[in-house]
Amino acid sequence: MNDGLSAMAVGDGPPLVVLPGLGQGSDLSVRVPRMAAWSTTALASGFKRTVHLIHRPLRPPSGMTIARLAGWHATALRERFGEPVDVMGTSGGGITALQLALDHPRTVRRLVLCIAASRVGEDGLRDLLRMVELEREGRSAAWIGSHLIAHGPLRLLLLAAFGLSRSRPRAPGEAALVEAVQPWDVTGRLGEIGVPVLVVGGTRDRLVPPDLVRATASGIPDARLVLLPGRGHATALFDPRMRSAISAFLAEPTR
Repeated sequence: MNDGLSAMAVGDGPPLVVLPGLGQGSDLSVRVPRMAAWSTTALASGFKRTVHLIHRPLRPPSGMTIARLAGWHATALRERFGEPVDVMGTSGGGITALQLALDHPRTVRRLVLCIAASRVGEDGLRDLLRMVELEREGRSAAWIGSHLIAHGPLRLLLLAAFGLSRSRPRAPGEAALVEAVQPWDVTGRLGEIGVPVLVVGGTRDRLVPPDLVRATASGIPDARLVLLPGRGHATALFDPRMRSAISAFLAEPTR
């Protein structure tokens, strides 16, 4: 893929492009993390699609913006497919997917935004930036990271998992995403979107609060909203109601 993007494809069916959320980052052309392989295979099976997982550049040029990142994805999608395709973005990937639909509408046929909105909450922006700063200093950011995406017993499990994984440095592209999203806000442009959109979030999401999810859905013409009661940033992704809503949305004929 161009500009450092890498991809993997799994399944047999119509294409579904998936843009993942913030993580450790990986060059998928060299090594596919076990969790990425498992989740992509599960999506392909559940949605009866060929899922194309496209990752951010591991080492983007300095000054990366969300608009520039979306432009790289647009070029890659045009080269690979030559026509609009269904795109699903999760969290940080949803931010890129939304920018893609705004700036390059001819690349997107349908759009699914999972735990993402037209901007990130102020508390979330602050905590994300602090998390990256701590990691650069070689200090643990497990307490902040687990607080952002989970609550209750799951947070304790993630806290332990984050503590174990911090020995692996975060890829520069992941840190660049956190920095690029700080000034990012496309709320005023939502009315420009002319493709079918499904917006899914959780009522206990600290990173993308439910009021931002609602505002995003209401700002996009004819967008559908699924807000999962009691679900946080991480738990919403594993809620069967999310999968059911996305599957039904993708199965509908496009207008």
